[in-house]
Amino acid sequence: MRRSTRRRSRPHYPGEPGFRPELDGDGDGEACEPDGGNGDTGSAPDGDVYYANCTEVREAGADPIHKGDPGYSRKLDRDGDGVGCE
Repeated sequence: MRRSTRRRSRPHYPGEPGFRPELDGDGDGEACEPDGGNGDTGSAPDGDVYYANCTEVREAGADPIHKGDPGYSRKLDRDGDGVGCE
């Protein structure tokens, strides 16, 4: 079997083809992050808060969501300033 040598330019997220929890080294819901991750430790320690997108964040009344808040993920923060779903 031949494997591609092309690097993926964006991480995998839960529900996407190729996502596997063991590829999410920093536990933030993003697997195969460029440069090994952004240091974001992900959601609440018990892992029970997860937002698939900003619509879910807004529906939960959690917008804007800040780095360190339960459920924050870099994928929700387009410009990488630590504030998602602005």
